[in-house]
Amino acid sequence: MAGERRTASPWAFMAATAVLWGSAFPAIRIALDGYSPTSMAVLRLVCAVAILTPCLFTGRISRLRRADLLRMAGFGLTGMTAYQLLLYAGERHVEGGTAAMLVATSPVFATLLGMLVLRERPGTRGVIGLLVALGGALVVATAGGGGGGTHSGMAMIVLAAAAQATSFVLQKPLLKRYSGMDCIFYGSLFGLLPLLFSAPEAVRQTAGAGWQQLAAVGWLGLGCTVLAFCTWSRVLKAATASTSSLVLYAVPVAALALDAAVFGAVPTPMAGLGGLVVLLGVAVAAMRRTPPRRVAGSAPQATTPRRETVKSG
Repeated sequence: MAGERRTASPWAFMAATAVLWGSAFPAIRIALDGYSPTSMAVLRLVCAVAILTPCLFTGRISRLRRADLLRMAGFGLTGMTAYQLLLYAGERHVEGGTAAMLVATSPVFATLLGMLVLRERPGTRGVIGLLVALGGALVVATAGGGGGGTHSGMAMIVLAAAAQATSFVLQKPLLKRYSGMDCIFYGSLFGLLPLLFSAPEAVRQTAGAGWQQLAAVGWLGLGCTVLAFCTWSRVLKAATASTSSLVLYAVPVAALALDAAVFGAVPTPMAGLGGLVVLLGVAVAAMRRTPPRRVAGSAPQATTPRRETVKSG
């Protein structure tokens, strides 16, 4: 019974992560009416740090070891600073649906980095699922998003996807020693440091922002950072960096649905077809693992810890 819960829980966390991160795109679209990209990044990270700081004093957040300082700083600078600045700047010139699909290229970078840095092997079915999902992402990018946007804006969002993938690979070893909440707190803290110079501008823009922009920035900090990274860390802890990052292919589907609900932007039939292809690719990649093989000698002992790590919730 406990094993069944462990097997089912990653799917629930994958769905929650997709919806929470998908909600970021309409929230960014709303917040950009009153804030610059740098101010949005500052306020989002300040909100996340403020929410989690009490957990530091109650002992729910572990102390950061000196040996992990550089890796955690790298996680914060890539996943919190670079990703947000590039995404917000790019979404000024690229509509939300297209931006979500371009960010969905992150698993391509994650797979390559996982193979080079973590020596992960995505397997034949994993590669097939990744390519199928990428094809669906491209269909939604051109059909659902209308392909709208400048080349420079699209380039910034692709760079944001690469920064996000780098942060996933950096975070993976940290999750063996730290909880998702630990990573979010320290990552947000390190990500905030190089942005503090723009804090006065963020304060000025907040004074003139409407309640919609304030609510959007608050949701980016609470829902799209704290809650989303908690659910994402559970997914990442239960699978390889390349496989777990495929959940990002479901984010554009959620983003398109939320765009339809908030802004009345109804996806085209072609976009709906692309969304189905995305989910098919995610399913193929997520179900690619097979039961352990019976091999004489020490081979089973070498592979068992990896499989236990994948199944743990």
